[in-house]
Amino acid sequence: MAMEEQPPPEQPPQQPPQQPPPPELPMAVIVPQTAAPAETWTRSFFLVSLRRAYRLDIKVDEVLPQERSHLARQASHIRNPEHQAFLAWRRSVLLLVAVMFVPLTVFRFFEIWDGPDVPHLGRAFLMLPAIAEGLFAIVAFDQLRHWAQWKRQRRALFIAWALYFVAPFIVYGYPFRNAYGESYWAAQTALNEISGGALHIARHDYQTLVGLAFGMQALLVLGPKVISLMPGLIRASIVTKLQFPGTAAPGWLMLLAAPIYALFAYIIFMLPYQVTGSWQFLVGNLGIVVAQIFIGVSGRRLTVPLTNDESYHRVHKTYLAYIGILLVSLVFVVYGLHEFIKDLHMGTVRVVTALLSLVANVLLDTLIGTDAIVAAMAYFRRRSAPDPAHAKLMAEAEARLDVFTA
Repeated sequence: MAMEEQPPPEQPPQQPPQQPPPPELPMAVIVPQTAAPAETWTRSFFLVSLRRAYRLDIKVDEVLPQERSHLARQASHIRNPEHQAFLAWRRSVLLLVAVMFVPLTVFRFFEIWDGPDVPHLGRAFLMLPAIAEGLFAIVAFDQLRHWAQWKRQRRALFIAWALYFVAPFIVYGYPFRNAYGESYWAAQTALNEISGGALHIARHDYQTLVGLAFGMQALLVLGPKVISLMPGLIRASIVTKLQFPGTAAPGWLMLLAAPIYALFAYIIFMLPYQVTGSWQFLVGNLGIVVAQIFIGVSGRRLTVPLTNDESYHRVHKTYLAYIGILLVSLVFVVYGLHEFIKDLHMGTVRVVTALLSLVANVLLDTLIGTDAIVAAMAYFRRRSAPDPAHAKLMAEAEARLDVFTA
């Protein structure tokens, strides 16, 4: 009997060979490519910068697609949306500062020639701040193309800012009373002879009056620069706390900077108050002092690690009240300044230059201060390697502190 042929066993269906997973594409390929640098010089981006630069809470959804694309190409390690928003905020602030410094430099050159005649050496010294402002404007415009490269840009901006900040202090380190030499004294003597001695003034008194005039001018020039430094540092501390809410350093900086700012503001505003005797100056000055005490005490609430939401609510509740007190105080100060400007016969150029300089410096100091705080936190973080000897000393210091404050 013939054996029946058995059908061959069913073969399992052949699986198609697995293809290796495609290599992970870099962010520069995923994100659409656009000409991000060209966006800097458009009117729309300038309006966006106006909206972003004066905010303390950096909106993640305000980062433009072109900016994300540029960050993917130039700073691929910056993937955190909040850090990308921080760099975009810096870009907007730098653009506004660079634009403001153009008319500021022009007005500063006009200001040099606005007023009494100054000898050539004295006028050369007076030109230093205008030259420093012009050079900083050039550096700021040049650094706009490096906005995604934080380390490189912050060093260049800090050096340029330091030269710009120090220039006026160098200017008024020169004794302008000595700039009026023999030729100016001879002209004064001739004027006395023509007037029959009615305008007679001793040479020492003449030089003293010149020194007092330039001393007052120095206070008017250096005062706004110093005043703008403190609110810039306070704003920088708030921006840094919102960016890195788990850190305590920004809160301590606010706690220390606010009382110093109150002291500087009180001293500087005493000069126009004594010149005019305006009670509005006194009220406005006291209001500014109260605002700084308020923000300083509130800064203590930011000296502990917080979450993003806690940091946001604590900062904005405090800062809105702080701005409200300042605005009411500045209304009185502006009214007093109106009388001060009339009494000293200050020209329009000087008034516009002082106001523009104050606004530009607050923005600039916020940018430089934020960079300095972040760089300092990173520096101390890298140096905080565990050290048994240091840990023992720290434990002893904390034990002594506990006993002392018991």
